Amino acid sequence: MASAAKKTGSQPTVDPQAQKLAEQIIEILEEKSASRILSINLEHVNPYFCIFVIASANSMVQLKSLGREVQKRLGHELRVKGLKTDDIESGWVILDFSDVILHLFLPDQRAFYNLERLWGDAPVIYRSQDLIAESEAGNKKGQTASGKHQGD
Repeated sequence: MASAAKKTGSQPTVDPQAQKLAEQIIEILEEKSASRILSINLEHVNPYFCIFVIASANSMVQLKSLGREVQKRLGHELRVKGLKTDDIESGWVILDFSDVILHLFLPDQRAFYNLERLWGDAPVIYRSQDLIAESEAGNKKGQTASGKHQGD
């Protein structure tokens, strides 16, 4: 994975093939400048899924580009091929690789559906650098709002 990638420490084991596929998907997303990339292990939370990869696109054009590039390079792994215009226009594209499900969102749709909160009990496998920075900034803001100041 790219240098911005961060794998978390001690986490439940993940199927090695699913993990490899998720890493390939993340590499493509990083190459195409997707933002807020998150990978979570659902094996012990939901028996139907192994890994969710969630990422944001900054525009409808980028959303379509991300979906097409992943399909182009990993289409042989997909259960259902082809991007639907309705999916792209909805702002939420789902690509099903059986054990790995890729969710591509526009920012408003990602905030609305908030899969991170829905599957909050699932261990994080990977978090992109921009998501880490966002989380750290949120923590500092929360400390300041609770009356703790940086100089305290």
